[in-house]
Order: sequence, then structure tokens, then C-alpha cells
Amino acid sequence: MENPIIAVIDIGSNSIRLQISQTFNQTYKVIDEYKETVRIGDNVFETGVFSDEAIDTIYTVLKNMKSMMDSNRVDFSRIVATASFREAKNAEFVVNYIKEKLDLNIEIISGLEEARIMTVAVGSYFQMNEGNILLIDMGGGSTEFSYFESGKLKFSDTTPLGASKLTSEFFKNDPVKTLEVTNIEKYINDILEKILPINGPTKLICAGGSINNIAHIFSKRKNLGDSTIKFVDKIFLKHFINEIVRKSIEERLKISGMELLRADMILSASILVNTIIERYRLDGFLTMSGGLRVGLTIDLINKVGYELLFQGGELDVRYSRIIETARKYHYEEKHALHVTRISDIIFKQVKDEMKLEAKHWYLLEAASILHDVGQYIAYSKHHKHSYYLITNTELIGYDLRENDIIANIARYHRRETPKKSHKNFIELTSKDQQLVIKLAAILRIADALDRSHAEYVKDVKINFLKSKIEFEIIADGDIGPEKDAFDKKKDLFQSYFNKETVIV
Repeated sequence: MENPIIAVIDIGSNSIRLQISQTFNQTYKVIDEYKETVRIGDNVFETGVFSDEAIDTIYTVLKNMKSMMDSNRVDFSRIVATASFREAKNAEFVVNYIKEKLDLNIEIISGLEEARIMTVAVGSYFQMNEGNILLIDMGGGSTEFSYFESGKLKFSDTTPLGASKLTSEFFKNDPVKTLEVTNIEKYINDILEKILPINGPTKLICAGGSINNIAHIFSKRKNLGDSTIKFVDKIFLKHFINEIVRKSIEERLKISGMELLRADMILSASILVNTIIERYRLDGFLTMSGGLRVGLTIDLINKVGYELLFQGGELDVRYSRIIETARKYHYEEKHALHVTRISDIIFKQVKDEMKLEAKHWYLLEAASILHDVGQYIAYSKHHKHSYYLITNTELIGYDLRENDIIANIARYHRRETPKKSHKNFIELTSKDQQLVIKLAAILRIADALDRSHAEYVKDVKINFLKSKIEFEIIADGDIGPEKDAFDKKKDLFQSYFNKETVIV
């Protein structure tokens, strides 16, 4: 089946979420989503069963989701339920009820299966072989832990440290009492002592609604904007705990960014993460949104016979996700990759002269691959369209600042050079403006050297002379168009060095 449409539903203790995606060209795009925050697990953790009201809620939400799946003509689907279903004595009744009424199959997955799926999700956003990574997925009723050393999974475990469960068991007062905080910290530490290594993790990655809400609040206070991946520093987390521990739930709701149904659970989530940060003396933690849904989507795509680009084993996650982005906009792959190769050749020879660092290559590389994606909108002014598409696309592996730099480099691969009157340019810091000028200067020449899109230019040697800069070109075809384009687009490079720049 070509480009199948798939749907996944995650029935958690605090929310039920649907994600519908379409696969194409070793990637996929989300075409519809739906979420209901329902807190169906609260009653389970107190009474051991789903209440009639909770069952009605599950039925109503799934009925709406089934309608959305039908309207989107979904080819494959998977519905999973986690901690609340694992604990509810009447879970089997609910599964059978939904099957009878809606003809939907709910799969109650184990904590270890939940951890495995989360590992799939994290592997789509992070380079797992860089350092030692501790992954925690905090749901309402349980928290799953997975630990990786140099990309290899060392252990995976599930615990009863869910945000809703911890809150109902330990916080009986509003505001909470000091003794209650002490008791929950001891309980968390006792469990972590049994399952976590004494030392090892160099990076902490967290998922789960309550933890993501912490990151959202942090981002709003720092004016960082929204992104799939966020970093929260330990200083903020410590202050945040001290702030909310003294507030009632009603007072917490006045905090900018606080979700209505997370205000009670956010303290237990904060304490869990802070305990781990202090245990390993980390600088903070990373969060990723989408968590289980992302993992379920990728896992289902694999199960129906498709492999995504970043799963091939040859490409790192950051690079493969850039290629995915480019393919979504139907870029001309041969030209883009050839321009990237020429950019690399030039970058290595001018890096020291331009006072560039090795890390800057990853920005130029992304811009080189994406420089023409604006043609997806129109060829005319496509450099500006490229800027628009890149700034409105979250590039996995790059933060928001880097995203803006990449967009600006692509913006200036043709036509005008950066000017102080350009809003997109002046909004950058002066340091980043200089970086854009340097990297755009390289990209303009690299793009010129494939003006015919024939890949004639095979190598470039740059000679820095006293009065000029010479480009020696090795080619296996007529590069007349490339020479003309070089003369038109060398302006930024020539201006930076204040030397005549020529092809010899």
C-alpha cells in the first residue's frame, strides 16, 4: 500500500490522545490530532476500579476519535492503554464494552512495553549514542525508566511513581504540609535507590504531561517560545518547587502557563525530576512533547513494513531529520546535496580565515540542504519563501536561535545580501548577524558553482593571496553558467575579505 494513513490512540491516566499521520518517502507527517484531558485514573488509584462516569467518558472520547479516523480513511491503527488500565479491576470489562459498542480494540500494554515505545520516540529526536542517557516517562499512574550507555539500553523498569498516584497518596492538604513533602521525597528516593545506577547518566530526558507543563512554564518565563524539545535548568526547577509548595491549587492556577488539570500534580512531578537531578548533579533536564504518540506512530509505521530515514543506521538523527524536512517540501535532492558538498569543501578552507568553529558547519549544512525549499511555494522569490518555511518548521536537533540562523543563511543564498533594513536580519544579535554573513557568503558561492544543476564541479581549491582570492575549479563539464553565477554571487564573500575574488 502506497503512503498509508495510520492512527494511534494513547489512553493515559490523565488524558486520551489521538494522532493521525500519513507516511511518504521514508518520513511521515501528522495530518490530524485530538486530545481530551479526562483524569480517568484518579478514581482507579483510590478505589481500584473505573467509575461509571469514567467509562462513559472513555466511550464518548473514543467514539469521537473513531469518527475522525473514519473521516481520514485510516488504513492502520493501534490503541493502547497504560497504568490506569493495568490497575483497574474492571479494565477487561471496559475493553470488551468498547469492542462491542465501537468495534475498537484496546490493548493494555505493560510498563516495559510502554518504556520500549518511549525509547523509539526518543530515538527520533536525540542522538542516543552521545553520552549516557536516562529517560523517564512520567504518566499519571506510573513512571518508566530506561538507561542508555553510548546508545545501548542497559535497563528498563516501571515504577508506581505516577504524578496522579503520588499526588493522591501523599498530598492530603492544600497547601501541602512540610511533612508531606518530606515523605514523598523519601518514598521517591527509596524506589530510585533500588533501580537506578549509583552514577552514570550525563543527560536526563523527560516525557509526560506534568513534566512538559513545567517546561512550558519555564519557556514562558524566559520568553523562549514553544518547541518540541525544551531544556529546563536546575536553578529554575529548585525555585519553582519552593514557589508552588507554599501555594494552594487555586493559587497555582494563577501561574502563567499552568494547565488547569495539572496544578495539583505538578509538585509531585517537579520533586521527582529534582531528585534525579540532585542525585547525578546534572545541570537540568530536557523534555520532549508527543512522547508515547510519537513512539507509537513510528512503531506502527515499522510494523506495516516501512522504515523511516533516521532508522537506517547510516545517518545521524539531526542530519536525517533535515533531509526529512527537505523531502516534505519536495526539494531537488541531487542539487541540494551537491551544494552541501561544495559548501563543506569551501568551509574547511576558509574556516580559520573567517574565524569559524567546527560547530558552525552544522548550521551551514542545514541551510545548504534547505536553501531551495521555498520553491515549494513558488520559484519567484523562493529565497524568501525558504526563510518563511524554515522559520515555521521546527528543525529537530537545533534550538530556536539556530533555527533562525539557518533560515537567514538560506534567505541570503541569492539576490540581496543582508541589510540593516531587513527585519529578519536585525532581529538577530550582532554576533549572529556576523555568523549569517559569513555562512551565507559561502553558500552563495557553493550554489553558484552548481548553477546548471549538473554537478560538473568536483572540487575547489582556494588560494588566499595578498591582493586577491583565487578559486581553482576542478570540473568535468562546461561550467560557463557556474562562472557567470559566481561573478554575480561572490559579492558577500568579496566584501567580507575586502579582496577581489576570482575563478582561475
